[in-house]
Amino acid sequence: MTMRIANHKSLLILVFVLASWITFAIIQNSTKLRTVFKLPFSLHHWSFVMKTHPEAPLNPIVSPTETALRIKRITEKLDQLIPPRPFTKVSSTTSATHSRATLLSPRDTYCRGDQLDVLLEVRDHLGRRKEYGRDFLRARMSSPALKAGASGKVTDFNNGTYLVSFTLFWEGQVSLSVLLIHPSEGVSALWRARNQGYDRVIFTGQFNRGTSQVNTDCALVLNSSAELCEYLDTRDQEAFYCMKPPYIPCAALTHMHSKNKDISYLSKQERSLFERSNVGVEMMAKFDAITVSKCNSLKSVDLHESGKFQKQLAVDLNENINIQWQKHSYPLIGSLTYSVKEIEYIAQVIDRIGGEKNTIIVISLGQHFRPFPIDVFIRRALNIHDAVQRLLLRSPDTVVIIKAENIREMNVDMERFSDFHGYIQYLALKDIFQDLSVGIIDAWDITIAYGTNNVHPPQSVVRNQINILLNFIC
Repeated sequence: MTMRIANHKSLLILVFVLASWITFAIIQNSTKLRTVFKLPFSLHHWSFVMKTHPEAPLNPIVSPTETALRIKRITEKLDQLIPPRPFTKVSSTTSATHSRATLLSPRDTYCRGDQLDVLLEVRDHLGRRKEYGRDFLRARMSSPALKAGASGKVTDFNNGTYLVSFTLFWEGQVSLSVLLIHPSEGVSALWRARNQGYDRVIFTGQFNRGTSQVNTDCALVLNSSAELCEYLDTRDQEAFYCMKPPYIPCAALTHMHSKNKDISYLSKQERSLFERSNVGVEMMAKFDAITVSKCNSLKSVDLHESGKFQKQLAVDLNENINIQWQKHSYPLIGSLTYSVKEIEYIAQVIDRIGGEKNTIIVISLGQHFRPFPIDVFIRRALNIHDAVQRLLLRSPDTVVIIKAENIREMNVDMERFSDFHGYIQYLALKDIFQDLSVGIIDAWDITIAYGTNNVHPPQSVVRNQINILLNFIC
C-alpha cells in the first residue's frame, strides 16, 4: 500500500498486503491520542536476538546463490531457536495446570510505573519439573473496566523457569495472564511439520480460451511428470506452477482459488497437543487482580508496550491523500476466486516506484505464508528487503513502514495457522529488515495488548494502527 501526505501537496500512500525498529504505545485521554516510539526494538517474547551486520555496505544486486545462502543462514538461526523435543507420552509435556507461578516481592498496593515480576516454574502433567524451556507463552495484563491492556515480557532461562515481567502503566484493578499457547514439545512438532511439505493448501487455476474453461491443480511445488506451466520471476527466483491443460497456452491462466488439503505431518499423539482445550491455557488462573495506585513518587515509565484501547480518532481522507492497495502474489490463499491479473510480486511493484518525501509505503505479509515451509516466507521477505534497499538508494526520503501480522484465533488448524508460525515469521522479518531505515507498526504486540485473537481485528484496533502510522508520518 502506498500513501502520500503533505501540507498543500498530495500524499501518496501505498499499502502492500501479503533498520531501526520503532515500537510504540497507544495512550488516549479525552482530547488527544499520543504515540510513543522507542529504539531499538526488543525481541522480548523469547530470549533470543538474531544479529545481522548493519555496517555491511549496501549491495542492491543479489545473486540467486547469495539469496540461497541468506535463506540458509536465517533458517539455521531459527533451527537453533527451536531444538527438537521428541516425546513418547503426552504426560511428559508441559502442563499449565501443574505449573507454578509465584509473584516476586508481593505487595498490597503497587504504584503506577512499577515493574511486577512473576517467576514461572513449568511442570509436566505428572507434576515433574521441566528441565528445558522454549514453551510458547503469551503474557498480558488488562483492566476491562478501563478498556486497557498491554503485553508482558517473557524471559526464558532454558531450564524450565521463566521470568514474566509487567510494567504497570495505569492505575486501578489489573488482571495478569500468562497463556501456554503450545508446550515446547508442540512447538518442536509444528516446526518439523511445517518444513516437511508444500501441499497443505491446494490451488486450482482457471484457464480460459474463448468459450472453453479448464481448471487444473497449481502449487508452489508440483511433483508431477506431466507438462507444467511455470510462472517464474527469473531475477528473484520465485516460482508458481500449474498443470498445463491440453491445447491451452500457459498465458491463458486467469483466475485462482484454494482450499486446505486433508494432510498432516504430525503424529496422532502430536496432534492431541493442538486440540482446542490444550491451546492457550491460563497459567495464572488462581491469581487475583492487583491494585495499582498513582502514589506520589515520580517514576520513569517505558511506554513502548502499553496500549489503552478506547474509541480512536477517525482518519480524515479529505486532505488530498491518495491511497493505493496491492495484493501480494502467490501464495495467496482464499476460497473465493480471484484474478491472477490483479496480483504481483511486491518487489516488482516497489522497483517501479520513483519515491520521494511525500510517498509512504506500507508493507504487510505473513498470514498467507503460515501453511508453507519457512523458506518461502524468508525468500519473499529478502526479495522485498532488496527492493526497499534499491528504493532507498535512489530516493532516501521515501518513508517505508513494515506492518507486522496480527495474532489470530485459537480454534484454527494449528498445523497450518498457529500463531507460533506467525511469531517465527515475526522474528525473521525483524532480522531481515533491521539493517534498513524502516519503521514498524507492531501489530503483533498491539493485538496481544487488545487480546483480539482475530486474524481480522475489529475496526477499533485497525483504526488504532492507522493512527500510529499517521502520527509517525505527519
